[in-house]
Amino acid sequence: MLALFDGVPNYKINVLELQAGMFTVDMLSVYTSVFPSKGEAKKMIQGGGVAINKIKLSSDEPVYPNYELINNKFMVVQKGKKNYFLIIAE
Repeated sequence: MLALFDGVPNYKINVLELQAGMFTVDMLSVYTSVFPSKGEAKKMIQGGGVAINKIKLSSDEPVYPNYELINNKFMVVQKGKKNYFLIIAE
């Protein structure tokens, strides 16, 4: 999986924190640097410009279990049309 996303920015998050309850805005701005701020993340989500594992986000909802991890470890975040990020849950 990592070879497939070679060159794509990736971030690591704690799988236990993810399972305990993490909101998408926090995951995308606090736990990773996909967005520089919570405000920008909220604005982009409300505008329909963010997807996790090809599922468009509609609100700041809990990440887990709404978005299943690929191979129990990975999430692919799409920001806009061409910006992809890999999140690795360890």
